[in-house]
Amino acid sequence: MFVELPKFKKTLDELETLVDKWLYFLKCANQLESVPPKMSEVAAIDHAFTVAKQSRLSRKELEVLEKRQMFLHDNRNAILKARQDGETKGRQEGWQEGRQEGRREERLEIARSLLDLLDAETIAQKTGLTIAEVQQLK
Repeated sequence: MFVELPKFKKTLDELETLVDKWLYFLKCANQLESVPPKMSEVAAIDHAFTVAKQSRLSRKELEVLEKRQMFLHDNRNAILKARQDGETKGRQEGWQEGRQEGRREERLEIARSLLDLLDAETIAQKTGLTIAEVQQLK
């Protein structure tokens, strides 16, 4: 299919097909300030408009745009890294707390089993519990 863009006369309101939208874009992209809502429904046209808009930028404007995109990319990566580090640290802390709680439960069980055999002071000394904690078990 061949198309002569100067002969394409449809207005924005007359665009019906995807081909119409692309032809309109090719003919009018350099005159548009933003993508018309009727055309932004097609993601590829929206992306093509962004590329066309960037092609009209000066060298200095392109450098600024590139630095901005790098800044956003770096910040996004820093946030992801911080989130991953936080999750790892949280897991480690949770694991340590779980182990400590498990040890405490084990000492309490041992103390309960020794209540009938030993006095509170000896149980406290052997289990690492306080005398008050041993006495509460009685």
